[in-house]
Amino acid sequence: MRVKLQDVMDGIQYSNAKSQFFYYTETGEVVMLMDSVYGIGQDKALMAKIDAHPELYLPLPNEYEVDEYGMMADFVDEVHDAAAAAALLRALDDDHPAGAFSAVVHAYDLDVQWNYFRNNCYGLIARAWCEENNIEYEE
Repeated sequence: MRVKLQDVMDGIQYSNAKSQFFYYTETGEVVMLMDSVYGIGQDKALMAKIDAHPELYLPLPNEYEVDEYGMMADFVDEVHDAAAAAALLRALDDDHPAGAFSAVVHAYDLDVQWNYFRNNCYGLIARAWCEENNIEYEE
């Protein structure tokens, strides 16, 4: 069974406190378990399936296992414009509000480069997870 690498990447990237993604070994699909998101009730049917057969549902890395701050810091090393790099480093400082990094990326017109870099990082994480779990994937 082969999984689409993009599905694994999306599951890793979009997991949060209200949702967790799993690889379902029977179908090769990535499924999402929601926990009362936007007024939508918890997916009790899927939760029951996971509880009954946890060996069939491999959890994908979640937001707590992915170092997005490290991705941002690594991206700064790739930026050749000294002023932009300095502004990005300031944005990563704890004294700045959430979203400051994104604002600087946008202000210096680095959106395309950041998205490409970030996507590559998630690709590396997804590939490593698949290999660690002996799951074949297609690009």
